[in-house]
Amino acid sequence: MEANEYHAMFAAEDHHWWYVGLHDLVIHSVQGESAWLKRPLDILDAGCGTGRLCQLMQSFGPVTGCDMHPLALEATARRGIARVLHCDLATDDLKAEAYDLITCMDVLYHRGVTDEVAVLQKLRRSLRKGGLLVVQTAAFESLRGSHDVAVHTRRRYRRGEVVRLLERAGFTVEFASYRLLLAFLPALMWRCFTRLFPTHSGNGKTLSDIAMSVPPLMNQLLAAGVKMENLLLVTGVRLPLGTSVFAIARK
Repeated sequence: MEANEYHAMFAAEDHHWWYVGLHDLVIHSVQGESAWLKRPLDILDAGCGTGRLCQLMQSFGPVTGCDMHPLALEATARRGIARVLHCDLATDDLKAEAYDLITCMDVLYHRGVTDEVAVLQKLRRSLRKGGLLVVQTAAFESLRGSHDVAVHTRRRYRRGEVVRLLERAGFTVEFASYRLLLAFLPALMWRCFTRLFPTHSGNGKTLSDIAMSVPPLMNQLLAAGVKMENLLLVTGVRLPLGTSVFAIARK
């Protein structure tokens, strides 16, 4: 990820509708697992970015954040996360059977990950027996845009591809769906437009979607809409299209 993207992400994570909606959906899964086990969870956020999700999951048990970029580790520590590890998931090994639940948000598509199955196998080894993996990755190559450039996206996926990768790594997939259905068509139109007319910052770099401001009222409405969609997803509804693939898999 570009350095300026970490600063934009840190500034946006608390309130931007995209992050608010994603974190709400992840917390549903974490909350359900905590209620099922009836005890605090040992949690790892693999590829923690700037740490907002780590911060939100702390009420369910001790959380460890790991990332390979110093800016990510610094930002996560600033959010009060005591357990922060420098780790390149593509090359470094994680502690075996150390966690009840691992989240892995928008990591598999990164250009530094050349073997997704190997990374998923590392995460599986780090889970305890019966442990849960919650994963999200970008969907549909047709949606590739400026944000993909900023965050070093290697590829985008279809739902079936994510399911097959998880199964090849030894997981049992409990749920997999696209998400952000209503955003799919606007995103597709916007990406087509920005390919023809790229948007740039003052220093000439291409702006990512997150760096672009959203009016507060619209941001609130979008966040509310995503949370309503989340209520469908947590009941098991699978959406036919979306801008991301969200999956839950068990060791």
